[in-house]
Amino acid sequence: MGGVTLIESIAEIGKWALEKKQKTVVDQLIEDHGYPYAMNILLKEEDGTFVFVGIEVEEAHIDFKKYLFRNGSPRGANYSPTARVTTIDNTFQQKVLGWFKKVKDVENPYFSSIYELLVSKQEEIVCDLQEKFDQLRERAILSIKINGEFLYDLPPFVEKFLFLVNEKDLELCAKNQVCSVCGKKKEIVIGKMSVFRFYTLDKPGFITGGFNESSAWRNFPVCLNCKSFIEEGRKIIEEKLRFQFYGLSYLLIPKFILPSKVNSEDYEDILYLLFLQPKDIRLQDKKVQSFMTTEEDILAVLADTKNTISLQLLFLQKIQSAERILLLIEDVLPSRLREVFQAKAHVEKILSFADRQFHFGMVRTFFNSDADRYFLTIVDRVFKKEPIHFTFLLPFIMKEIRRDFYEVESNTNFFYKVRQAIAVILFLEQCGVLKMKGGSVVPSKFDALFETFGQQLDTNEKKGIFLLGALTQMLLEVQWKERGSQPFVKQLMGLKMDERTVKGLLPKVINKLKEYDAYQRSHQQLAEDISSLFMMAQKNWKLSVDELNFYFVCGMNLVSKVKECLFEQKGEKINVEQSL
Repeated sequence: MGGVTLIESIAEIGKWALEKKQKTVVDQLIEDHGYPYAMNILLKEEDGTFVFVGIEVEEAHIDFKKYLFRNGSPRGANYSPTARVTTIDNTFQQKVLGWFKKVKDVENPYFSSIYELLVSKQEEIVCDLQEKFDQLRERAILSIKINGEFLYDLPPFVEKFLFLVNEKDLELCAKNQVCSVCGKKKEIVIGKMSVFRFYTLDKPGFITGGFNESSAWRNFPVCLNCKSFIEEGRKIIEEKLRFQFYGLSYLLIPKFILPSKVNSEDYEDILYLLFLQPKDIRLQDKKVQSFMTTEEDILAVLADTKNTISLQLLFLQKIQSAERILLLIEDVLPSRLREVFQAKAHVEKILSFADRQFHFGMVRTFFNSDADRYFLTIVDRVFKKEPIHFTFLLPFIMKEIRRDFYEVESNTNFFYKVRQAIAVILFLEQCGVLKMKGGSVVPSKFDALFETFGQQLDTNEKKGIFLLGALTQMLLEVQWKERGSQPFVKQLMGLKMDERTVKGLLPKVINKLKEYDAYQRSHQQLAEDISSLFMMAQKNWKLSVDELNFYFVCGMNLVSKVKECLFEQKGEKINVEQSL
């Protein structure tokens, strides 16, 4: 499913991040206790025998990792015998003795010996701790030192710490097997990694050999080192590369295509750009170029890089404690990003949105939260450059346009929504994913305008419908000027007109303009062009009701551009509004 490649990328990022921070696998798992002081129970070991030496108080906020602290269950032990002090007696009983009681093993006397000592000296230790704590009057943690060494420097404690942290994942493991991430044979590999919660073993599809869970490690064996890299990678990606996307969110995961590029100068530069620079610095010059959202994202920056990197966009939905993959877009190259940005720029050049810019929010306009999967299908195909059928888009577009059309007299959203629809179609066409079939056409004074919108207006009937929409809008403007209303809107049948209705609409528009004594030479020229296009069109238009009405409202919306063509004479433009 491509998941291994994705997780390998995350592991590589995690490994790089830990190296840059000079952190080991253990360091990654240690938490900052956040308390200013530590009270250490001092023990001394001689020939496997432990003795209690005393209690030491020290400042603990400078290097927190040496205490090997990681919080556990509120009612149980932590992952090491280090804990924040609530009350001395309770913390010692539950967090210190409780920890040793959990890990002591008759086959390994090391922890058993310490446990027996602490139990035998319990009254003395608690008394000394309480005295120190009362004098301190500050928040403190409770920990242990043996022969003057912190838990971090004692291998048995570090090993047990790692085991307890990974205990749940180690429920399903195998020994002396090859890790699927690093490719090396390891002493232990786990098969039930909890880093991603979309990977479960309670469904047949995730388990090799059906429901035989004991064999499931074969699906995706991961060593403990690589598990830590994946955890760190997931963490840093969540922090730095999670972006909101119109009610959804996605993780942007970079992957280097050639192994030889790893640790190269390009590799370092890109990872530094993504993870180590403040977001506002790296994006301030590119902020306006975003198309995934109206907010900042990093894609404009990555579009300028070489094709040594590809991108994965992982859309995840969190449902309580589980995760569900909505979409994984793999292997998006910077060259494809450049093509998409060029398409965006083309749309913005042709269509004016005041201070607004084209972005995927305009696509989202026609695919609300109930249609998430259709919206994501479009996003997926844009990045992968896979075809989208016009007939798939139109029902969604026309549903939204018709919704606002009923309030066209009092609501300007209708015209802006139509303009958005035109922009979406043009954008998808420029991205190379929307293919539309044309037919034979006749020359027209509007050819330059038709060519501007590419394949959308590629047949005589589409052009005629488009111009009829513009002529109808001119009539509606006359009506609004004369009487403050637009009763002719009722003739448009809620934008559910068929071929017969549209063909019968032209004489109605002409007659109504004449009734208002507004049928000028410009209107006559436009009507003649519409008639010629209809006459040269196919006998039976192969257009659905949605298609037919879409081209009609596009003409209504772009009436100003039609006027410009009508009044452009010898390279000089006349004031269109005054002339009509």
